[in-house]
Amino acid sequence: MTPSWMLGSAFSTLLSTIVALDFPAYPGLRLNQSRAGVLEVAFNNPPVNVWGLDTINGLTDIVQRLRNDTLTKVFLFTSDVAGFFVNHLDLLITPFDPTVGHRTAQLLFDMSTLDQITIAAVEGKSRSAGNEFLTSLDMRFATTTHTLMGQPEIGLGIIPGAGGSNFLPHLIGRGRAMEYILSGNDIGAVDGSIRFSNSLPKSIGLAKQSINAATKPTLAELMEDADRFLQTLANPDVPVLIGKALALSQNQTDTVAENFFGEVIPQLYS
Repeated sequence: MTPSWMLGSAFSTLLSTIVALDFPAYPGLRLNQSRAGVLEVAFNNPPVNVWGLDTINGLTDIVQRLRNDTLTKVFLFTSDVAGFFVNHLDLLITPFDPTVGHRTAQLLFDMSTLDQITIAAVEGKSRSAGNEFLTSLDMRFATTTHTLMGQPEIGLGIIPGAGGSNFLPHLIGRGRAMEYILSGNDIGAVDGSIRFSNSLPKSIGLAKQSINAATKPTLAELMEDADRFLQTLANPDVPVLIGKALALSQNQTDTVAENFFGEVIPQLYS
């Protein structure tokens, strides 16, 4: 008969293999686990860090793995692409995938319910899907004075499709959210800093649940946003405006249009 201490040791070994996650490589994402208790994910999709299918697929897989991870306390997001944190939806997805809005909404909801603290150290621009991603996180800090965020979808005849209209009012109030979304203008951020603790208490997960219950939109509300986003895509003016936006940005490259999209929106109508 196997001694009980050996069974206990074997169980502990098995448990450690469950909680200490080994992540595969993800296109467009770079992972760093060098700091105890911190998983850093850097967006690495040059030239302008668009939000594409690889981004959605990779983050979805990471979030699902983190559900079984008891060692990671902080989920940190950074960028490897100078000038861009994480950007708008990839407008060159061919053929267009009509599920991207719903899949992104599901991802952002799932991220907001993780036990880990989610933090973005923002450098550069973060617009549309990228900004919606930011609004779903627990904390956002701008690390440079060149950080710009925006929801410029209105300039293309569409609306935020993954929860921006729901997350933003909870963060900045109804009036500011209206201004933010209806103007399409870029908004600057205040510099900040991040301090980490490797011994974050287990109560953090419960605290997040309490705060979320009072402030976070439901999954059904996010899916309604995605439905409305698809409805706006049926407008015949939308593909024309998207074509003009792609021309101005030279197919999503590091141009004036990509850097200052909020300011170039009027050119879409000239």
